[in-house]
Amino acid sequence: MAEAQILLGFGGCKFDDGVTVATFTGGSGIVTYTPIQITMENVDHNIVSRLLGYRVTLDCSELYNLISTDYVQYQNLATILSGLVNSAAQGKLTVTPRNDTGLDYNVEYECILTSAFSPKDIHRLKTGQVTGLQFTCINKVTNIPTLVSDTDTNNYWDGTDTYWDGTDTYIDNLG
Repeated sequence: MAEAQILLGFGGCKFDDGVTVATFTGGSGIVTYTPIQITMENVDHNIVSRLLGYRVTLDCSELYNLISTDYVQYQNLATILSGLVNSAAQGKLTVTPRNDTGLDYNVEYECILTSAFSPKDIHRLKTGQVTGLQFTCINKVTNIPTLVSDTDTNNYWDGTDTYWDGTDTYIDNLG
């Protein structure tokens, strides 16, 4: 069985202000393309619309600080966000919401931060933190990328008593 081809790439989230980089391999990035259009009603009461492009918004969720090296990425992210205040780039950074290290090219956007930075404790014990951030692309885009990548993910459950182990064989009896 072949691996799924995932539109916009399959990977974690990467943040780059030109000086510091923060990469969260387990983070998930949701990319939304919202139409920018001029819409009016003509004299016959028909809707006339002209699509100008798309406003891209990014929701980078599940940015975890769990294992012994994750805190470095959290520190890098805090440095990037702190640097936006007085930056020559006027608060902009490059966000790669679905960073696939196996690709030569990834979907990335120059964005502004549109949410609070709020690392939350996962539990009332010292077990880790999680945060999510939202961004808006500063430039409109005129096309939705068609870039795809392999998921390279194993152990999909197919709804029966078997699961896929990432090879061309299925393993019976999950039990």
